[in-house]
Amino acid sequence: MQQNTRPATLSYPAPDDEAVDTARRISSDTPDADPTDAARATCFLLAAAVRDFLVEDIYDPAAPFDAVELELAHAHTTGLVEPTGHYFTADGTRLPLPGERDRDRLINLVLWDLGDHSRAAWSPLCTLQGTTTEAAIYRFDLTQAAALRVTDAPRDPAAASATTGLDTVTRYLHGHTYTPSTKTAAPAAQEAFTADVVAVLHAADGWHHAPRVLERALTLLVTSTPTRPAPDTHPRDLEALAGAVADILRTGETITGTTAYTLADTAETAFQEEVDEARFAHIRHTRQA
Repeated sequence: MQQNTRPATLSYPAPDDEAVDTARRISSDTPDADPTDAARATCFLLAAAVRDFLVEDIYDPAAPFDAVELELAHAHTTGLVEPTGHYFTADGTRLPLPGERDRDRLINLVLWDLGDHSRAAWSPLCTLQGTTTEAAIYRFDLTQAAALRVTDAPRDPAAASATTGLDTVTRYLHGHTYTPSTKTAAPAAQEAFTADVVAVLHAADGWHHAPRVLERALTLLVTSTPTRPAPDTHPRDLEALAGAVADILRTGETITGTTAYTLADTAETAFQEEVDEARFAHIRHTRQA
């Protein structure tokens, strides 16, 4: 079943056939595929699939279609992400995919690849729209997904830490009190608190500078009853990130006896060292002959 009104423009360039084949090879069909790499490949394949569902001739790279975002549901219970069967046009209109089995095809495509374990790959492409009792609802940017470089994307050494940081912020937004990952005494506990702050800073990286997040966190720390952002706040919102860091620092100060300012300074230094290492690795990869 086709839409009644055919679009006249191209929403994003058709993904290259060779890139699609490469993405398929590194998706979950490869047993030893890294979860983040597999998720990036799946995001790219989602853009290719939605485009194919909406064009009259999939072999025509100039065939017009009108999708710019895909609606995704991130289930609270399983932590997995599934397409809802709807997409958005450039003017914000929400439409169902035209084929009766298109949603099933997309679900099979993303099965097990998109979820809490691979948040670092898909979350940057999403905008939170709201939550239900069953799931968080996102708009997934198909234009960005279609532009992913899955053929030569270097592995992000901080991806796992960033995913942990996003989970920490999400728990904070839903009202959970921060619980340290270890109950050992200082200085081991101090290192654990520092690592948790660094994880949140990795989640913020690319959206906010680490000093700005820490500065805001320390301000919230000395505020008597700071307002906690609403549960549907995007986890990369500055107030969400800073609030989660303040929660960690407050607990760390109580347990270790180390001041929040010292914990913040230590975390900032450790974060910068990890960022420099990741940047050097990325540059070496992209510039090698």
